[in-house]
Amino acid sequence: MISGVPRNFRISEHGGLTVEAVLIIPIVVWALTATFVFWDAFKTINISQKATYTIADTLSRETSAIDTDYMTASHELYDYLMGGAGNNALRVSVIGMSQDPITFQKSMTLEWSQGVGGVSGYTDLSVLKDRVPDMAPGDQLIVVESEQEWAPAFAVGLASYRFREVAISRPRFAPQLVWDG
Repeated sequence: MISGVPRNFRISEHGGLTVEAVLIIPIVVWALTATFVFWDAFKTINISQKATYTIADTLSRETSAIDTDYMTASHELYDYLMGGAGNNALRVSVIGMSQDPITFQKSMTLEWSQGVGGVSGYTDLSVLKDRVPDMAPGDQLIVVESEQEWAPAFAVGLASYRFREVAISRPRFAPQLVWDG
């Protein structure tokens, strides 16, 4: 006997699997649940990016003027692509580039900006200026921004988050995208 414990008790391995299972099963359940939650977050980001690019692509192909009904329909299309109506928003802004013929100084202008789903359009170009790439004089860019609310299904360390995506495209079949409002 060593320190009051019988030898056969010290050598016995009966019940070892039960102790290991009691220790490891909560970790495995948490890992599976966390994997599901992280996968759901990345799936939401991926679908939101693709839906935003789809809206930007449809706007880039438009040859007619855009109005409030078109924006509402685009928001409904975004809802559909996201898999149902949720707490999301859509903003479309058109930015133009002009050049002074004497000084050749280029300047960006905010042609129009409209939002739907709880966001409003921009009134100032300063918010978008850093996101917009360099353009040729006379060009226009369509900036589509989307916001999608996401909440985890289980509490595994991630909090609710509002994903924001931006897609920039140029008009394809018309020289400009016009707001009819």
